[in-house]
Amino acid sequence: MTERASRPVIERWGAPLNLATTAVLAMHGRGQDVADMRALAARIGEPRAAYFAPVAPEGGWFPNPLTDPIDANQPELDAALQAVEATLTQITWSGFAPARTVLLGFCQGASVLAHHIASSRMPFAGAVLLAGGYLGPVGTRAPIEGRWDGRPVVLGVAQDDPEVPMERVEETADALWRRGADVELVISPGADHLVFAEQAAAAARLLARVRADVAA
Repeated sequence: MTERASRPVIERWGAPLNLATTAVLAMHGRGQDVADMRALAARIGEPRAAYFAPVAPEGGWFPNPLTDPIDANQPELDAALQAVEATLTQITWSGFAPARTVLLGFCQGASVLAHHIASSRMPFAGAVLLAGGYLGPVGTRAPIEGRWDGRPVVLGVAQDDPEVPMERVEETADALWRRGADVELVISPGADHLVFAEQAAAAARLLARVRADVAA
């Protein structure tokens, strides 16, 4: 196991752990860093969320397009998935069960988290996957082991995003629907590879819903 895989840098911000109702694993995109996820968190504006964000040491989680054969993105993809596991371990040690944990990712971060969900039986409190989808050629069907019965998921993308084929976002949504998730697909007009206002608003609604569910 490489040092990159075994010892990711994980940054934390947001609500104090003793006051937070929800943990958010926030995974940045290609060419970004944690500052971008902090900015997205500020747009979402959930006051009771504690954020945990792994850092891609070279500014990206995998080297090639997400619809390339999976082997084309190895070993970086495995290292990214191990960074997810390490962050989830820190979240658990901080007192948050999976039922209080939301996965939030943009671009490559969303793709790595979608791939983690596809390969794991563990459901979480919710997920927000923006401008990304699970890895593998278009037409590859994700596994559907494990149930997300009623848990909320937001997927967002621009109609003509140059980096994320609409087919892959729809395939990711379908995989989560088949696992019982309550999926909201937010398709924004245009071709910009960014987080649109309506997508950030959907993420805010999801986190507020999870907060209410935890408090119930």
